[in-house]
Amino acid sequence: MKPIWTVARRELRALFDQPTGYILLVVFIAINNFLFFRQAYLYRAASLRPMLEFLPWLFLFFVPAVTMRAFAEDVRTGTIEVVLAQPLTELQLLLGKFLGQVVFVWIALGLTLAVPVGLSLGADLHAGVVFAQYVGAILLASAFTAVGIWTSNLTRNQMTALIVGVAVMFVLILIGLSPDLVGLSPTLTAIAARLGVMSHFRDIARGVIDLRDAIYFVTLTAIFLSLAYLALMARKLSHRSDTYKRLQAATLLVVAGLVILNLFGRNIHGRLDLTPGRAYTLSRATRDLVRNLDDIVTIKLFASDELPAPVEMQRRDIDDVLRDYRGAGNGMVRVIVQDPASDSTVAEEVRSLGIPPVQFNVVGESQLTVRDGYLGIAIFYADQQKTIPFVQRTDDLEYRLSTHIRAMTVPDRATVAIYTAPPAPDAQGPRAFNALRRGVQETHTARTLTLPADDQPAADVDVVVLIGAPDSLPDDQMDRLRAFLERGGSAFILADGMSLPGQSEFVVPRPVLWNELLEPYGVAIRSDMVYDLISNETAQIPSRFGMMLAPYPLWVRGMSTRSGVINSDLQTVFMPWPSSLDTTGAAAGTVTPLFVTSEAAGLDNMMSMLAPRRQFSRQGLETRILAVMVNPLVGEESDGPTGRVVVVGNTDVLQDRFLQGNPTNLAFGLNVVDWLTQDESLIGIRAKNRAPPSLAFSSEAKQDFVKHANVIGVPVLLILLGVLRMLKRRRKTQQRYQRVTVSEAVA
Repeated sequence: MKPIWTVARRELRALFDQPTGYILLVVFIAINNFLFFRQAYLYRAASLRPMLEFLPWLFLFFVPAVTMRAFAEDVRTGTIEVVLAQPLTELQLLLGKFLGQVVFVWIALGLTLAVPVGLSLGADLHAGVVFAQYVGAILLASAFTAVGIWTSNLTRNQMTALIVGVAVMFVLILIGLSPDLVGLSPTLTAIAARLGVMSHFRDIARGVIDLRDAIYFVTLTAIFLSLAYLALMARKLSHRSDTYKRLQAATLLVVAGLVILNLFGRNIHGRLDLTPGRAYTLSRATRDLVRNLDDIVTIKLFASDELPAPVEMQRRDIDDVLRDYRGAGNGMVRVIVQDPASDSTVAEEVRSLGIPPVQFNVVGESQLTVRDGYLGIAIFYADQQKTIPFVQRTDDLEYRLSTHIRAMTVPDRATVAIYTAPPAPDAQGPRAFNALRRGVQETHTARTLTLPADDQPAADVDVVVLIGAPDSLPDDQMDRLRAFLERGGSAFILADGMSLPGQSEFVVPRPVLWNELLEPYGVAIRSDMVYDLISNETAQIPSRFGMMLAPYPLWVRGMSTRSGVINSDLQTVFMPWPSSLDTTGAAAGTVTPLFVTSEAAGLDNMMSMLAPRRQFSRQGLETRILAVMVNPLVGEESDGPTGRVVVVGNTDVLQDRFLQGNPTNLAFGLNVVDWLTQDESLIGIRAKNRAPPSLAFSSEAKQDFVKHANVIGVPVLLILLGVLRMLKRRRKTQQRYQRVTVSEAVA
């Protein structure tokens, strides 16, 4: 091991003793940080994914530039013969040079740690996810460095080694991307996807270290190091000698074995999920559900053998989820995988279940072809069945499967009545809340609540959802709603304290009728509108050169307090034009804030203009409460209502038009309904959030400091270190030789 480390130190010293090493580091860090902050601040997400998505393409040029001289320079100058004349084997020399080069690349990665450190000043970064992402980056760097060591072994010309290295790495990145696999069949496309680096690197970048991905990068490193060793020995051994032929055959066998391991390694199990709440692992609620089944549940996956590369990688996630279900079921969950294209009986079953074939676009040679394929799921229990016609995404697959299983195995359902206030006269159109209704229907009995009505809420209703508030209701109707809460019924109340945005650009305060119901709880929705100068969303604003994105403080990104079962696994929700809540009259311990603004939130309590470019006052900025849960049974005993209540100062939070890009909003709404029905089994599944935390710095000065410190500060620091190092070396080279006596040497 000592000779290997000696060579590695020599390689590192050679890189840092020349300006080239510092130039490479400065260019790498400057480009990486500039491209990252350009996207991170635009989308306001505290995630390293923008950096990791570009990292393989940046390594494409950086790593070959680092490794191109590793062997090529020694061969050109004849130094390699001198080195091998020392008590050093070819294998030790190869591993030493690889270690020295890869440590240099790891140092470059280490310098990017300033990015997550800076982001932590504006968001609560997930340490586990960051750790997994850097593990993936280290594995990728090791594999690419091995490629560079091999290409440097092939030639004595550094530029040739650079070009060949770029070409090989480009192929490894490109294969598996279906638009670029021109002319390949779906089978070859799937094979190429398993051999390409992008799919494996993206999986680790999620925050999950899968054993198959780790094995892929380790084997890729081993393959190219084996090829590099063969190329190194080819300079020593005659190509006609038996020793060289045996070495060549052994190398080919090793390479073939490692390739086969990756091609057929789908059944290799082992996963380290470092995401918050273990988002890629079955939740406890799901495990309890399938563990307590009283009869067998059969899950059939209908999947075509030939799928496009992106869908093929998604298929791997589906297989993992179904395998986890089967393992958690203790024999009560049976999983069957079938291809309708290869069996007419299965094809007939698929048609009877209503699972249609899906058309996939496949890029062929000079043409675009369309092929039919299947990727659907059917769940069977006793004489019941549920289907998922096409698994378009896997991040909600556990929730959909568990919801269907629970609907078939748990007969008792709560009744939820949903009321939607009529739109304002100047509204641009009716507001739809169909996604919420569909979500409620999956686990409960959903009804439409009509107000006023002499028999509403009905006696069998457990929860009422009041979306928006009418201008008035008869006294007897309000009395029936009060009686509903007093007998233990629960309510989910969403209302705006200002007139809803319609055709006018101005809104005015309006009284909220539901405050009469909420008075015994000590909670009220204020007649105002909240704006947040830090935690907000961007909106498209017309400009002289077209549309541009700019922060819109009235589109508030509410931050979770994580203080209740409803929001413990949620990070933020999007609330356009919200109102604040007043909880000063609530009994101690009964109210739990769910979502709040940042410290830079203000209020408009008079006529307000909705234009994004308006001036927002910075007077009286503080944290505002946007949503609360109220449980009167945890407070002191009183004669008031006993039903649970959740209050939100915003109705658009659950409107369909705002849910498409904000799935957390719908999860929040359904979590509320489950908590109100006191059926919380699905909350832990639904609330799994794979989205990164929102990026919200406490001030613009801190935000600019983080950006400039990374984009400019780190490269400048590297330049200064390089200059000091070069000056120190120059002073040493200019020192005159002085004879040292024996006595001075001993002293």
